[in-house]
Amino acid sequence: MHRFLSVLALIAFTGTSSQAQAQDNTDLMRTPECLAARKQLDQMFDKGGPRDRLDEVRQQAAQKCLGLKAAPLPENRFLPPPVSVEPIRLRSEPALSMAAPAAPLPPPVAIPRPPVVTICDAAGCWDAAGARYNQQGPVLLGPHGTCTQQGGSMNCP
Repeated sequence: MHRFLSVLALIAFTGTSSQAQAQDNTDLMRTPECLAARKQLDQMFDKGGPRDRLDEVRQQAAQKCLGLKAAPLPENRFLPPPVSVEPIRLRSEPALSMAAPAAPLPPPVAIPRPPVVTICDAAGCWDAAGARYNQQGPVLLGPHGTCTQQGGSMNCP
């Protein structure tokens, strides 16, 4: 089967058809010349041999069995050898080091907590830090300014 496929590949390779080449309506595949050429091609496949001799036997079989005219085979009909490419070379650069920051980082921002009311009397209140807030109408006056009492803590804006 592979032998017959090689003949068909030769047909596709030459770009001609057997119908265009055959001049009469005789079946060329059954002629004694074709049978002898096919037998020679089968023997060549069985015993092996040089590539140019195999191509020559294939051409003869195509000529006898398919009525193809002998066409010269191109020299470079196989793929060229693969091209080798140099590997990419990376530039060697010094390793990056952890440099000290240019300016020191600012200290974390301290969020002031509202003063916690611990005890109150008629004149004002005391907070958990020991500061006194004097009552002045609806507001309390303390070390941070005016404050308002909201439950157990004071809001001093």
